[in-house]
Amino acid sequence: MLSPNSYPKTPEILPVKPRIILRFFILFAMLSFPPASFAEGKHAGMEDAEAKVCFGCHKDLAETPPGEHVHAPFAEGECTSCHELADDGTFKLMDSGDDPICYMCHDPKNTKKIVHAPVASGDCIMCHSPHQSPNEYQLLDSPVSNLCFNCHDDDKTNHKFVHAPVAGGECTSCHDPHESDYENRLKADGKDLCLMCHDDKAELLEKKEHVHDAIEMVGCTGCHSPHGSEHKYQLLNTPPDLCFDCHSDIQEIAEGAKTSHGALKLKGSCIRCHDPHASDFDKQLKKQNMELCLTCHNRKRKTPTGWTMNMEKHLKENPEHHGPILMEECTPCHSPHGSNNWRMLRRKFPSTFYAPFKEENYALCFGCHDKELVTSKLTSSDTGFRNGEKNLHFVHVGDPEKGRRCVVCHDVHGSKGPKHIRESALFGTWHIPINFTINDDGGKCAPGCHFPRAYNRKHAVENR
Repeated sequence: MLSPNSYPKTPEILPVKPRIILRFFILFAMLSFPPASFAEGKHAGMEDAEAKVCFGCHKDLAETPPGEHVHAPFAEGECTSCHELADDGTFKLMDSGDDPICYMCHDPKNTKKIVHAPVASGDCIMCHSPHQSPNEYQLLDSPVSNLCFNCHDDDKTNHKFVHAPVAGGECTSCHDPHESDYENRLKADGKDLCLMCHDDKAELLEKKEHVHDAIEMVGCTGCHSPHGSEHKYQLLNTPPDLCFDCHSDIQEIAEGAKTSHGALKLKGSCIRCHDPHASDFDKQLKKQNMELCLTCHNRKRKTPTGWTMNMEKHLKENPEHHGPILMEECTPCHSPHGSNNWRMLRRKFPSTFYAPFKEENYALCFGCHDKELVTSKLTSSDTGFRNGEKNLHFVHVGDPEKGRRCVVCHDVHGSKGPKHIRESALFGTWHIPINFTINDDGGKCAPGCHFPRAYNRKHAVENR
């Protein structure tokens, strides 16, 4: 026979008087039914008992909840909201048909394209306590990633650079734990998911005219890992290697060209010139073409083909600018990534003072200028640099054995005087003065390379 000390204790969470009444009720129940029935887990005759009687045996549930997150029926002591007495005298979950019992109160969570496996199988209690928990939503653990990693491999947090929600264990910041219409149960599709938090980038993409194609085609994860990586900003690789995954044509130039742009070898590489997200300028350049170039070419620089000048200073001091410079463009003549030509020029152009004339060797100039400017021996219209009809460009440049290249006399960027004529021509270490002057019908020069000579388009000058 049971002694009073062996009676189940009532839950301490009840007030004193109801606790005494409940003790008498429990005693009555134990004397009315054989103790063996309790030992066998039987509950016959208790279907109409007050639900809080359950705490007489289930002392673990009767303890003061460790947190404020208690299932509403449990908080009200309504155990029979979910449990019912079976024919064999045991309590079981109510029969809810084909749906999980949770859907008797909660909206279904299995209506979208992609459903979490435990939800699909109705195993809500794999993640939630049906009674009480110290965690929000009665989750079994916190942070939520501890639950996720019970089933999923923890290969997301062991990187040098980890996405902030991942580092904080907040998987549900991006993933819906129940269902979604998007792959991997993401809360939104493509870039829209990232822009839920990165509103600065949302504003950038909306306002800028030129947006990186990759963002529209594959979303942010084309370049960034959503969880973590060994590279800053969770990039999948460091530029330029990351960029070369798509821009293989640029990789061929950068790695195979005789002269490649030094910027590609500097820290930051491609993103020194291009914004990887969006820009007001074509090719997502960070600034207008020439302005961008001058952010680096504002001082002398050593290159594999020699020193380059301080171009910003040169253009300020020489206001008679070449056509492309007037349009504030450098790339009509220079390839911004590299080329097989001298000074990264887009087309062929001689790199020496003297060069036998061949039309193909001046492909750069003839991309804009008519070749007859040089090839016509006699002309009345192809060039203004003529003495009568004698083409003086042909004389200087068109020599099949020892022609002088255009830049001996002309500065292709800018000059102080007309026609882009230099003040001096560099011959080795000697700066040969040109002393060019111009008039309405012609002009003259007095260079160190020959006696002073003049030309006149209307009346040919006899030079000695």
